[in-house]
Amino acid sequence: MKLFLTLAAIIGFVNAGCPNGCSGHGSCGTSDVCHCYKGFFGGDCSYRYCPVGPSWTVTPREKLMDDRYSEQIVLATPGGYVGHNKFDKDGKNYPIGDADFDLTFKELYPMRPNFNMYTECSSRGTCDYATGECKCFDGFEGRGCRRTTCPNSCSGHGRCLSNKDQNMQYYSFTYSNDQMWDQMRTQTCKCDRGYTGFDCNSRICPFGDDPTSDCGENSAGDVQLVATQSASTGKSYFTLTFVDMFGGKFTTRPIEDHAPACAWTAGFIPCPEIQYALMDLPNFAIPEVEVDIIKQVVAGGKTTSLYTVQFTDSSNSGKQNTLMCNIVTDPNVNGAQPKYAKVDLCKTYNVGGPEWFDDSGEAIKLNLQDDGFPAGLAALEKKDILSTTDTSSAETTYEDFQPCSSKGDCDGATGTCTCNSGHYGEACEKQSTYY
Repeated sequence: MKLFLTLAAIIGFVNAGCPNGCSGHGSCGTSDVCHCYKGFFGGDCSYRYCPVGPSWTVTPREKLMDDRYSEQIVLATPGGYVGHNKFDKDGKNYPIGDADFDLTFKELYPMRPNFNMYTECSSRGTCDYATGECKCFDGFEGRGCRRTTCPNSCSGHGRCLSNKDQNMQYYSFTYSNDQMWDQMRTQTCKCDRGYTGFDCNSRICPFGDDPTSDCGENSAGDVQLVATQSASTGKSYFTLTFVDMFGGKFTTRPIEDHAPACAWTAGFIPCPEIQYALMDLPNFAIPEVEVDIIKQVVAGGKTTSLYTVQFTDSSNSGKQNTLMCNIVTDPNVNGAQPKYAKVDLCKTYNVGGPEWFDDSGEAIKLNLQDDGFPAGLAALEKKDILSTTDTSSAETTYEDFQPCSSKGDCDGATGTCTCNSGHYGEACEKQSTYY
């Protein structure tokens, strides 16, 4: 019993040699020095490391060229590259010189070297070493303060999305060496339908055409062309997606291509198959529209059809957002809802009167052959799409499409228009006869 107590006292005396017993986050080694576990540091292993991330600011050139820090900075930088490192066998060694920058930029062009090294809390917060958590500065959030916040949390009327989610083209595998370095870091609000503003705090008011500019003006409504190509036999379908004045995106039901209801013989034939599909979109996105099939070309067992969509309602006056065709890549797979065989090719074009003239007033032509359609559709003119009766000229402009028709004030809190005297309607698009 005495021997056991003696050994216990000796063990206790040895452990007491390390400061604070290494705080339970390390082992006591020789010379009474703590060897901290991963994530802890300090003489007694009482401090916790905070998460690191690419710094929001680049490393100063002076520090990068300092041989005391240059190697550490480059090796701790995602995509960091200055022409050489100590493992090269070409005789290139640290420190970094002025010539290394020039050579690196030339070698990487059009990309650029990255000097956003990993830093504690991404250089946008302070570390609480007791908890290992970053206290981010205003405007930053996430583990290691790695992303920006959205203003006012989008006011409850939108989603906070990164640049990559907002725009799928804002994406790169070499993001650390190009302009897309913040693709998953900078965030902005994507507002719900009917809301706008950097924080989605304002309501959108209805748009309309200024009623005082209707008479005597050389203006035109929007016309769009839908070109499809599918097998001449069997049934193929396509969908059209429209973004309305409030930012809402609506997609039609599958529309049968070259349907019996849209049989073409010659000239401009009404096509109710597409017309009703567009008018059936919810929230009166397109209250009224005229759709004609204007041409069909059969070649190689495939039928190419051209449809014109003419927006005729005052709620869709002026130039509208371009229709999108078949936004679903493959709707003919198990689990697709609805499941259908889509057309081989579908493109949409803006073909309203002002579109047929360049800036100098010269008439231009539309070449559908560049998009894979038959050679017979290589040089379409305005008369081929809008008919010979269309009077659009180089001076023709689109009708107005302004909030409250430019004849009232928009109340961003309610999304309603306060119309000027003599004007009325949801968008102040009507004028009193007695005004």
